[in-house]
Amino acid sequence: MVNFFKNIIVLFFIQISLSSNYIDVITTNDVHGFIDEQTANFINPHYPPTIIGGSGFIKYVNGIKEESNNQLLILDGGNFFQGHPIGIMDSGRTMIDWMNKIGYNAIVPGNYDFLFGTENLVALSQRANFDFLASNLHYSDSMDLLFEPYQIYNIKNVNVGVLGIVNANLSDIVLDVNLSGVKLTSPIESLKKWIPVMKNNDVDIIVLLTSYGVPWDREDVYNDFINSDKIEINNAIELGYYCDGVDVIVSGGISKGYPQVWYDPHSHVYTSQNYGNGTSFGHFNIQYDSYSKLFSGFGYEVTNSISQTLFLNDFKYDSDAFEWIKSKSDQAVDKVYSNNNWDSNATADKVLNVNNNSTNDWDVPSYDVNDNLDIITWNCEFFPAAGDSTIESLSEIVNDLNVDIIAFQEIKNRGWFSKLMQKIPDYDFIISQQSSFMDQAIIYKKNSFSLISRLELFAENDYYFAGRPPLMARFIHNDSQTKFSVINLHMKCCDSGLFRRKKAALQLYDYVVNQIDNNNENIIVLGDWNDDLKDADGEHCFDPYLKDDRFFFPTWDLTYITSKASYPKEPYVSFLDHIMITNSFLDNKSYTVDTVPMDQYMGSFDRYETYISDHMPIYLSFSF
Repeated sequence: MVNFFKNIIVLFFIQISLSSNYIDVITTNDVHGFIDEQTANFINPHYPPTIIGGSGFIKYVNGIKEESNNQLLILDGGNFFQGHPIGIMDSGRTMIDWMNKIGYNAIVPGNYDFLFGTENLVALSQRANFDFLASNLHYSDSMDLLFEPYQIYNIKNVNVGVLGIVNANLSDIVLDVNLSGVKLTSPIESLKKWIPVMKNNDVDIIVLLTSYGVPWDREDVYNDFINSDKIEINNAIELGYYCDGVDVIVSGGISKGYPQVWYDPHSHVYTSQNYGNGTSFGHFNIQYDSYSKLFSGFGYEVTNSISQTLFLNDFKYDSDAFEWIKSKSDQAVDKVYSNNNWDSNATADKVLNVNNNSTNDWDVPSYDVNDNLDIITWNCEFFPAAGDSTIESLSEIVNDLNVDIIAFQEIKNRGWFSKLMQKIPDYDFIISQQSSFMDQAIIYKKNSFSLISRLELFAENDYYFAGRPPLMARFIHNDSQTKFSVINLHMKCCDSGLFRRKKAALQLYDYVVNQIDNNNENIIVLGDWNDDLKDADGEHCFDPYLKDDRFFFPTWDLTYITSKASYPKEPYVSFLDHIMITNSFLDNKSYTVDTVPMDQYMGSFDRYETYISDHMPIYLSFSF
C-alpha cells in the first residue's frame, strides 16, 4: 500500500513539474580524497573502465553554472578528505582547495572529517570559501556551536535554507581524543529548534544536509524502524521520519549510493545519497511553484537517476584541473612510498584518559618471553562484539598475555578502541587512518619500542584489499636497536575474494621485495589472509611468497593440526590467520608459533565468541 501511494505521489509531482520552475542541485558525499583519475575495478575487475575524476566533475559543474547563470546549489555530505593520500598528506587542505575551485555552497562534517581532531576541522572551515553547517555540534564547555546551524541561499529569488546535522553517534566511530572539547546533541531536537527559526526567516524550501548516511538495505531498515520504539536514530532514513517541514535530505556518511531517491510516506521528505570515493555525483532539481515559491516536486536530470558515474567515456576533462590534481596526487603518493628514514619518529594515536580499573575474570597466562619478540595477530570480529563486556574481557586478556605487539583486524567501531586502550596503559597504538571500514590496529609496548613511521599501503588503489589498506609500522627495539617493520593486513573474503586476494598479494609482494632489495628491511606480514596454506594450488594467494626463499610462514607448523585452527567454526574449520617473516629477520633462530587457546582460558568457545571473536589469536616468538 505504501508503494502504491508513493507511486501516485511521484506521478503527481511529475505532472506538476511540467509547469514548475526548478533549481539545480549538485551533490557529493564520501569523496575520501579520491579526485584523481582511477580505474573502476569494482565494476569490471578484468576490464575496468576509467573514472575521469575531479577534473571531469569541475567541467560538468562549470557547464551547469553557465546554463543556469550560476543559479544552483552545490552540497557535500561529509567525509571529504580521509582515504586517498591527496586528502591525508596535508590533513584535508588540498581537498578544501579543490572544493573552492568547484564552488560548493555548503558541507556537513562526516565522522572521518574528525580524523585529525576538531581544531583541524575548524581550520579547514576557515580555509573554505563555503559554509560548514552543523546544528548539533557544540563546544562542550560553553555549548556554543562550532559552525553555523543553517544558511539561506537565494537562488532564482527563492530562499533555500540548508540545515546541517552531524551524526550524533560519533563517539562510537571516532577516537575519543579527536572529539575532545565537543558535544553532540539530539538531531530531533535540532529539527524542532531550527526548522521554525528558518521558516520565520522567510525560507521557502528547506534542505537537510546530514552525515547520518543512508544504509545499504534502506527498505528493511525503515520497516524495522517504524515497528520499533524509535528511540535511537542510526541513519538518515530513520532521521527522515522526523523531518516534517523538510523538503529534501542530502545525505553522506556511507559510500553506498542509490539511483533513486527515498520517499518517506510519514514526513513526505525525499532523501538522496550517491556512491562515494569520487566515482559519482548527484544532480537533481528541486521544483517549486512560481507563485508561492514552495516546494512542488523532485526531478531527475538523467532518466530515473539522481546519480551519474564519472566514466571517462561520458565526461570531458578540464585540462587545468587535471594537471593540478595530477600534480597533487603524484606528490602525495611519492610522500607515502619515499619515507624510509629510520632517524625520524612518528606519533602514535592517543586516548584522552587512562583507566586502570581492570577485571580478573579469566585465567590467562603470560606469553612474554624475555629477550624475544612476542607478536600476535588477532581478528576481533566486529569489534566490540559485546560492547563494554568486550572491553573488559579483552583488556584483561591483553594485559595478562603481556606480549610485545598485537596486530588487530576488524575494528568496526574505532571509538570503542579508545576505551580498550585506556585500560592497557603499557601500550601505545596506531589505527587505520585510510580504511573505508573495518580498521586495523597495531598496539606495542611503548617502553620497549620506538615508532619510526606509520603508513597505509595502496590507499590510492585499495580495491584488491577490499578498502582496507595494509597498515604498516616501522619500529626500533630500544634495547637491541633492531630495526623491523610490521605489516597488518585483512584480505577480502567471499564472493570475488580469491581473485582480489591474489591481486592484493602480488601488490604487497612487489612492495616488500623492493624494501628488501633496497633497504635490507626486516619485515613481518601478519593478519587475516582469508586463505589456508593447505588449500590446493591456485586456490590461495600465497604463491609469490612460497616461491621466494626470502620468505617463511611459521604458521605452516600449525595449519594441518585441526585443533590449532585459527577459525574453528564448523563447517568451515580452517587456518586463515597467518604470520609471515623474512628469513633474514628470523635468521635460522629457533621460534615458537602457536594458536592461543582462548576457548580454554575463557571456559568455552561459545563464551569466547560472544565476548571477543570467532577467530583465535596466533602467536609467534623468537629472539632478537
